[in-house]
Amino acid sequence: MTDLPPHHPAPDDVPLSVNQEAMWVGWRIDPAAATHVLPVACAVTGDLVMPRLRRAVAALGARHPMLRGRVVTGTTGARLTWRDAPPIPVTEHAVTAPREEALLAAAHRTPFDLDHGPLARVQVLRGPTYTLLLCVVHHLVFDGTSVVPFLLDLQRAYAGGELGPAADPAPLEAAALRGRALSDGPEGDDHRAFWRELLAEPMGRQTLPRGRPADGAFRSRSLGIDPELEARLRDLARQVGVSYFTVMFAAHVLLLRHHTGHDDPVVAAPHHGRSGPDPTHHVGYFVNVLPYRPRPGGAQTHREYLRHFHGHVRQVLTHHALPLPALLRAASLTGPEAHERTHETVFQYWNTTVDDRLDVRDVELSAPEGTCRLEVIDMLDVADYALTVMLREDRAGSTMVWKDPDGRFGDETLRCLSEDYLAVLRDMVERPDGRVADSAVRMSPSLARTEPAPRAGPAPLPERGPEVDPRLMHAIAEVWKEVLGLPSVAATDSFFALGGHSLLATTLVDRIARRLNVDLAPADLFGNPRLRDLTGVVERRTAGRSARHTAPAHRTGPVPASPFQQGLWLAQRMDPEHARYHIPLSWAVDGPLDAQSLRAALTALVARHEILRSGFVERDGVPHLEVLPPWTPDLDEVDLRDTGEAEFDRAVAAWGESAAGTFSLVDGRLLRAALHTGPGGRRTLSLCVHHLVLDGGSVPLLLRELRKCHRAATGSASPLPAPRRQYGDLLAFRAANGSGDAEFWRRRLDGAPSTLDLRPPRQPAPHGLFTPALPTDVTTALASVRAGYQVSDFMIVVCAVAVALHRQTGLDDLTLGFPVANGRPPAFRDVLGPSMNTLLLRTRCTPRTTVAELLQQVRDEIIAGMAHQDVPFEHVVRLMRPPRRPGRTPYLDVLVNSVDRSGWSMDLGTARLTPRAIGDRADGDSKVPLTVTTTTTDDGSLRVSLAYRGDQVDRAAATDLTDQVTALLSGKLPAALEDPVHERPTTRSEVTG
Repeated sequence: MTDLPPHHPAPDDVPLSVNQEAMWVGWRIDPAAATHVLPVACAVTGDLVMPRLRRAVAALGARHPMLRGRVVTGTTGARLTWRDAPPIPVTEHAVTAPREEALLAAAHRTPFDLDHGPLARVQVLRGPTYTLLLCVVHHLVFDGTSVVPFLLDLQRAYAGGELGPAADPAPLEAAALRGRALSDGPEGDDHRAFWRELLAEPMGRQTLPRGRPADGAFRSRSLGIDPELEARLRDLARQVGVSYFTVMFAAHVLLLRHHTGHDDPVVAAPHHGRSGPDPTHHVGYFVNVLPYRPRPGGAQTHREYLRHFHGHVRQVLTHHALPLPALLRAASLTGPEAHERTHETVFQYWNTTVDDRLDVRDVELSAPEGTCRLEVIDMLDVADYALTVMLREDRAGSTMVWKDPDGRFGDETLRCLSEDYLAVLRDMVERPDGRVADSAVRMSPSLARTEPAPRAGPAPLPERGPEVDPRLMHAIAEVWKEVLGLPSVAATDSFFALGGHSLLATTLVDRIARRLNVDLAPADLFGNPRLRDLTGVVERRTAGRSARHTAPAHRTGPVPASPFQQGLWLAQRMDPEHARYHIPLSWAVDGPLDAQSLRAALTALVARHEILRSGFVERDGVPHLEVLPPWTPDLDEVDLRDTGEAEFDRAVAAWGESAAGTFSLVDGRLLRAALHTGPGGRRTLSLCVHHLVLDGGSVPLLLRELRKCHRAATGSASPLPAPRRQYGDLLAFRAANGSGDAEFWRRRLDGAPSTLDLRPPRQPAPHGLFTPALPTDVTTALASVRAGYQVSDFMIVVCAVAVALHRQTGLDDLTLGFPVANGRPPAFRDVLGPSMNTLLLRTRCTPRTTVAELLQQVRDEIIAGMAHQDVPFEHVVRLMRPPRRPGRTPYLDVLVNSVDRSGWSMDLGTARLTPRAIGDRADGDSKVPLTVTTTTTDDGSLRVSLAYRGDQVDRAAATDLTDQVTALLSGKLPAALEDPVHERPTTRSEVTG
């Protein structure tokens, strides 16, 4: 596997989708397998001019560069890249074998190398009485729907026409990221619940008979559907109110019900997975295979069964977006045994009549030298299923193709199945009101061979191999079971075959690294996906571990601050009076909390984490972190029992502002604490921490560490070992490993405006803050939008802000920012300190763009940005060199911030701490002209505030934006989804003009 150079920009790649990653992992385990190869075979009539064909294929490779790609791995996981890719090879061969034999030999003889590419090849086979054009493409970059646009481009390029620039990979990237989000995020909860329920009950081994050992020889049998029978089937479909495909698919299920002897067959079928105005015009891999479990009843009539089947298909397609590995994992159908039960047969549907631009039976290739014609004669693909059945529709009618990829069934079984399938179809049209069970008399005797469903039993122990320590393998197996949610794993199991993927891989590696105190990276798992092999890697790492891996790193000199810290340091240096970057935190204290123990815990916390005792000193104009000796933070004890509730809250907020004023960046004492006792004796714990040493994403870790230190200070836990790594080590690691794919941001922001036309005040005014009251059931009211568009509440808020901005400014193109906490390598997960970065989101709309389309655009942009979050915002600005305005940060006239306080509660001794939001900080929240903040609380409720700078934004404009955002979030969004973005409603504070 080739790794991307850590500093090399990657303008020509996309992440692998969950399904693509599963294919890639399967290839790594068995590189010689013919699975997932799509050969498109065409019979040639006339003279095929080779120079023209070679030029046409070169043009195809330029237009669809992913066909020339290869798979690489890097810090962001497995990706498909076509940078510096070779051309698609075109070869010509003289053959003497019969046509079908020569075709099969050429189609599957040479496996693809996914590490080096290319992933397509074109062969011309010239036999004694025939000429064949064979286009072989790996499924990783091609699916059945790609065939027609591929042939159309071949036709145009062969005639000398221009194909245009390289196709935009954005749809591929968006599809991959959307599938990844559904697989791992809360967006996929509804889908996972559906599949878990559908596939929950045990299923028997639904095998068709294997009357012979598999000989590895591809076999197929084609059977045309009589036009009269086809017409009657279409009439039946219209009468029942279902599609022709539904009738054909339902008949296949009845066939399997008879020949497997199983009343509850599970049958797979692909879904094209495409969206947009021209879903059939893309070349690439978008498909997802879905399992169907219609549970046909023998007492149903054919008509009743078809309606029942239609309803089941609609249910399944509603949940089509969850990738197959994720849905099988949700249903606990992972591992080799489950694979046999779910991958027996797949029913494919290839309908070329939906695109009237091309007749696959008659593709004309014209050129001055002469004209030839192509007829697509077969799709010789090898799916990851025991038996593949394809319904092919073209202008000549319908054809059923039965494929036995490795010869395990044999010609006689294929003949029996194909003829009995015709019998089922005839029975459907002749007896639409006859019982389903009675179809059996029209078929040959059942070939059934079933086995009972597996019984629950004790979890088998991991297989022991002499080459690794069985105790170590058992410990690692326990982590596998936790992460994958499985009762057992075996030594030869592959993590990815069991349903794992790159994001779960990060979790797995992180947990193994923590528990076994070993350096491990996701790349180690990608290269060694089997349990025994990964155990060997851990064993070697453990044996060769040096002292520096077990002892805490201790830096003897200052290290440069992160780009985020440098920006804060510079802003505060330039305006020390107003530019305050501190984080006020408050918790309601329920139960006794001893001040002396708390002070001791805070002292231990500072001693454990160097970032809390680091001064920021200037070296050659750049701030550096200098680690200083441990110190004891101030803990103010303030008695406010005689105040009222409102006065108490104001006093707590004022304490935070006062505490921030005492911070000195040089002396490294950037943390203060207080215990306030208020009316009725209730107490509040407050911390004031400088943003240079903490961010919102680090608060849960800060609390966990404070709890550990409190337990040690009170004697309820043993003394804590020193941390293995410190914040300075994280900065050094990031400096040594580069800053990600900056070229992605160059492409995303090319031509984007760096400032917005926000209406300024006539004269500077005080900063302001709006905290509109949203309905208490706002998250419930938005549930249909979240489910229908697979978006989060934050994405909905960002969309509402973007809609309001487009409407108020009249701009078709705008940018806004949102802060994120950068992901960390597993070895640095317990290192305290800020990891903030600001990502940019660009939204564009035409006069016809709807709110729903903008919501989808926001979703895709956020997901794509999160995948490239390693590039510091400051580097992006330097890369783009946009025009600047005094007092403004380019691209950041608007910032949308998300604060999740759902993990901010904890027990400290016998006291329960619950986060409190105290005080409105218009000054603190107004570092940019407009800041929108969303907050998720412990009970899941959503709050939104809008802060604005009174010297840069007119109050009426800020009020109008708040009104528009509030209106959309308060229940109007579902009804406004089909409204054009630029058709804005009039609000009470209309400010255009």
